[in-house]
Amino acid sequence: MSAGPTFSSLSLDSPTAVSDGTGTGFYVNAGYGYVTGVRAKTSFVFSLDLLQRNTELTSRIVDPETTLDVKVLQIGLNPKFRYLFGQGKDRFRAFVNVGPSFRVNAKFEIGDVELDDEQFEKIVIGGVYGAGFSQMVGEMFDIMAEVGVMNDFVDNLVDTDSKFFDYYARVGVRFRIYDARR
Repeated sequence: MSAGPTFSSLSLDSPTAVSDGTGTGFYVNAGYGYVTGVRAKTSFVFSLDLLQRNTELTSRIVDPETTLDVKVLQIGLNPKFRYLFGQGKDRFRAFVNVGPSFRVNAKFEIGDVELDDEQFEKIVIGGVYGAGFSQMVGEMFDIMAEVGVMNDFVDNLVDTDSKFFDYYARVGVRFRIYDARR
């Protein structure tokens, strides 16, 4: 289980609006990792994500001085391939990971207006790329920290080129369900 902030910006191809700046949201996930063998250098991690992406939107036509907050709540699945540095017995291990993300837009708000289901895409496919480390605490627990980026491959809004790009940082605790000495 891990959690942390996201810093999102929305790339928007619209003649009437532009996304300005980066907004802060949150990223919570819980997952299961499968280490690919004794003293392994690789693992596969499958995690369930809850993600809020925030950014600001400015109208080019109505009032360029007024900004609206864009808030998107997403629930998803993120399978990742992770490469581990160090040996299987090391208490401290650095890692890099990459993988696709499959998310459902559960709620989409612009300003104080919640968009109808027909106005935004329900399924969003993207990528997650990160690096971090874990430190063994006792025989069965790790503390971990990770930083990375996420980007969307498909649009969030119907009929508008609208992709998110995020930076994230998260910390968490992992429980080992295997023999930690291998």
